[in-house]
Parts: sequence; C-alpha cells; structure tokens
Amino acid sequence: MKKAAFLLLCGVLMAGVLYAQEVPVEKVTGGDDLVQKQGPWEGVWVRPDADISKYGKLYMWDSVFQFREGGATSAGTTMQMMRGDSSGPYKVSEESREKFKQIVNEAVVKELGRSKLFEVTDTVGPGTLLVGAAVLDIVSDVPPNLSGGGIHLASVGQATMVFELIDAETGVIQARVAERRNIQPDVRMNQVNSAPANAASVWNNVKQWAGDEARALRKGLEEAKKKAGK
Repeated sequence: MKKAAFLLLCGVLMAGVLYAQEVPVEKVTGGDDLVQKQGPWEGVWVRPDADISKYGKLYMWDSVFQFREGGATSAGTTMQMMRGDSSGPYKVSEESREKFKQIVNEAVVKELGRSKLFEVTDTVGPGTLLVGAAVLDIVSDVPPNLSGGGIHLASVGQATMVFELIDAETGVIQARVAERRNIQPDVRMNQVNSAPANAASVWNNVKQWAGDEARALRKGLEEAKKKAGK
C-alpha cells in the first residue's frame, strides 16, 4: 500500500473508532497538516511545527480494538493441522478478545512507563501529550483447537497498530505512527517457531509484540525530545 493511502486509511479508521469515545479534549484537529517523516515505523507523520521538548507527561487515552469479522470456527483435526491442511484466519472468541485487549493495554502502559523523559499520568494538563492508540484489523492465525498439540505457528496473527500524539490543551495532533506487522517477536519474523504453540506461548507473543510497538514509540519520543531540546 502506498504511504499516502496508508496515512489516509489510518486517519479515517482512527477517526471512526477512536474519536467515537468520550474525548479528553473538546475537539481533535490537525490530522491533515501532518507531514511524512522517516522513522522506525512503516508510517511516521509529524506536524511541521511540533515541539516535543515542551511535553513531559503522557496521558493514555483508552485504547480501541477492531477485530476483523468472520473467520473459520474450526481448523479440522489435529492431524490436518500438523500436515498444514487447515486454513485461517480464525474467528476470535469474546473471551480471547478481552484477554488480547488486557494484555496489549498493560504491555503498552508498562513500556511507556519505562521512560526517563516522560511521566505516564492519569490527569490532563499543560505539557501533556494524549496518547491515542488503536489496534486495527486484528486477525488470528491461532486454530481454535490449539490444545490438540503439535502445532507450529509462523505467527499468532496480524494487526495494524496506530498511535496518535495529541496536545492535551489544544487538541491538535502532533504526530501519528502506524504499521501492520505479524504478531510475533522480531527474532522470529516470518519464520515458523521450532517449538509447538500453546496458550501460554500465544499470549506471550502478543505481549512481546505490543511491548515492541510501545518501545518503538517511547524511543522515538525520547529521541525527538532530546533533539528538540538541543
């Protein structure tokens, strides 16, 4: 997908699902003013006059999650899965959706909380960036009958992670980052895991993926703050 189309898609999706919530500011604006930049994400767009050095706090806006509807409800027998005859993506149960949300939220907050330059706060005020997060078009490659054993997965699934950084006083978007990735650790990117998957390994992969995404955001923010402060 071309970068311009990717920006437009992320902006439309963010507006559709994130801003439908009760917003911490009167109005969110400035999305059309963002300019594409190079960065550790598939898409990085920044407001030309953004000055990250004036921010020292991060307020986590409630994340939103959008799961792709449909999907197979059965992967067949364990023998079929071991032969690779089963096909996904698979339907995600309500229980698994709620656990996915919890794990991702906790991993993102924990990683951002590691910053030495920004404080994660529960109040909105001067010098605060609202962090709006959306996990979009989530699909699962995990068969429903995973407990049968002997199943090796290349990835848990795929999702598009989007973060928007918004000035808490004006509601103006300062930056947006987005990328679509397989939900698996970088060290195993696009490779089948040598160990059979189980519930624990699947949720650990989700946790590591969410932490990696938040770490990239944290490091990008810290680098921008240091550069702007020079």
